[in-house]
Amino acid sequence: MSCYIKKVSTVSPIGDLGDNLNLNTFAANTFNAVEPDYKEVIANANLRRRMNRMLKMGTYAAMKCLADTDVDMMLTATSLGSISDTEKMLDTIYSSGETLGNPTAFIQSTFNTLAGNIAQLKSTHIPNVTFVNRGETVANALRYAQVKLSGDADNILYVSSDEKTELSETVLKKFKLSANGMYGEGSAAMILSSEKTGALAEIVFSKCEIDVMSALKELGIPMEDVEILDYKRWCGEYATALAFGVALAARMLEFGMFEGKTHVAIEHRYGHEISVVVLRKC
Repeated sequence: MSCYIKKVSTVSPIGDLGDNLNLNTFAANTFNAVEPDYKEVIANANLRRRMNRMLKMGTYAAMKCLADTDVDMMLTATSLGSISDTEKMLDTIYSSGETLGNPTAFIQSTFNTLAGNIAQLKSTHIPNVTFVNRGETVANALRYAQVKLSGDADNILYVSSDEKTELSETVLKKFKLSANGMYGEGSAAMILSSEKTGALAEIVFSKCEIDVMSALKELGIPMEDVEILDYKRWCGEYATALAFGVALAARMLEFGMFEGKTHVAIEHRYGHEISVVVLRKC
């Protein structure tokens, strides 16, 4: 199954990986996403005002990737959807005594709203699938992309997005989902293609419920040919952080930053869930 990464864009604590790859100057205490000027891709001020941060980040990354690119399908991925609008909705329900309230927060909080926003801005009617599988969301979506690209799709937009709030970070800390207690957020978009020409890297493996050593054994790749990427020091911990890791690895392979290595393994552990993606140099 040939699945090549043609283009990436991110909203992350180190900015947009599609624009630059300056990792040496990064120092973060909070792992908050560095938000861009959304007017670049979302010109309508009323639309921007209605969109929460999760939607803005995901839409921005997706639209940057879609510039001058046509796709056959869109895959969106999120763990929590818009947690900020979910909090607003629940607060309204509680404070109003469970009477009828404004439905806007509920509408904006649903998991597939991101796909709808992108489709509206691009005026497209392509098929779309939204993945919501907690820490396994990204690996499942990329695996699905591999299957579709071996069949009836030539180019696919993949985009994931998750935000954090003060309340969500407090709750996540209680579950101790991060080894270092640093919770992040962000969005990552990629154009995935069945065509190798101009690709940054190839996705050769995407699977859940497997650790990196077992994945490499299954692939038959010797350890001396593989770089295991420690990517969360640049993005923090969140359920869809794996997508940032994949985008980062693709760009680092493009720039030849892994001397003597032909593959990069990206492992994601989130609570009891574990998944692995392996990229190959083009």
